[in-house]
Amino acid sequence: MISKSLIIRNYILISLFFLSLNLSGQIKGFGKVRWDSERIAPGLVWKSSHMLLEDTVPQNINILVVNINKRKISLLYNPKQNIPVSRQASEAGALTAVNAGFFSIKDCGSMTYIRTNGMITDSDTAHKWVRNNNMNGSVMIDSHRHLIITSAMTNSWYDAHPEFPDILLTGPVLLMDGKKALLPETSLVINKHPRSSVGVINNHKILLITIDGRADQASGMTLLQLCDLMVSLHCTGAVNLDGGGSTTMWIKGKPFNGVVNMPCDNGKFDHYGERAVSDILIIK
Repeated sequence: MISKSLIIRNYILISLFFLSLNLSGQIKGFGKVRWDSERIAPGLVWKSSHMLLEDTVPQNINILVVNINKRKISLLYNPKQNIPVSRQASEAGALTAVNAGFFSIKDCGSMTYIRTNGMITDSDTAHKWVRNNNMNGSVMIDSHRHLIITSAMTNSWYDAHPEFPDILLTGPVLLMDGKKALLPETSLVINKHPRSSVGVINNHKILLITIDGRADQASGMTLLQLCDLMVSLHCTGAVNLDGGGSTTMWIKGKPFNGVVNMPCDNGKFDHYGERAVSDILIIK
């Protein structure tokens, strides 16, 4: 059995030099990246960049840098109705939000194990996923609102650990203990898509990231490219969230109903292609 202290300790691997988290610099395959930066609230910074990868391939990236000693992170889930990120986050009184786990567009509800606020609100959610490989991972938020990324555990392990009120099974895992995961050459991995992900810098600083795609102005990334990005941003742990048309980042008070990236569910490169989803990660 993996202890909570051991899981947390695995992520205190980065030196104090990186606590300032300078996001400007060399990213493998990207060259010099120029970030626009805005402080949203104490402990919460929004960074964005519309760049050319290797001078020819466009990328549109948004990052939320979150100090969870100053901000509260949690999962929000509706098992009965898929709702756009902007509406869910606004109604919850959040400052920012991104889409989270995989869900059913047709039937609604999570496609994987999910627990929010200490409860499984969907009686079937713990039985919806099939562990057919070792790529899956989980996002776990403890009672102190520290976010922890691990490989996928068994459903019984999650059930036996109430000290994590919020748990989301997702994946693939991108980084673990500062090392890149070995990803198979599946279409999910090697094709370019819009991506959403969460990364851990240390036990108090995390990143929420969206990468737009499926447009001439934004090509999206493979998961291998996303791994390189997370490493260059000094993450020691990272996991892929639901992407594609679900990829959405919302910030309270911003234009376009708060949607700051370019969701692609409408087939256009604009702020209006938001997809209704079942669960989101919110920052208060």
